Amino acid sequence: MLDLGYDSEDVVSRLRELTLEEYSETKIDKDDLNPPLLFVFGKDINRKLVYVKIKIKQKENMRNYILCVSFHYAKEKMTFPYA
Repeated sequence: MLDLGYDSEDVVSRLRELTLEEYSETKIDKDDLNPPLLFVFGKDINRKLVYVKIKIKQKENMRNYILCVSFHYAKEKMTFPYA
């Protein structure tokens, strides 16, 4: 995030832009006792691939919300099954 010069508002804007074509894979969150799925996306920002990992959580008696777990330059090649 810092390498991109982004603050939290910039990240939220980019999360809102995610498309099905940018979806890469789904993982299981092994660090959570009640593990939600982790959704991985790759987003082209300034001609560089950015790795985005999010999960959908639910607060007690509240609506679901999205938690951004990772937002950084991709370290490995990514595949896009819906591109």
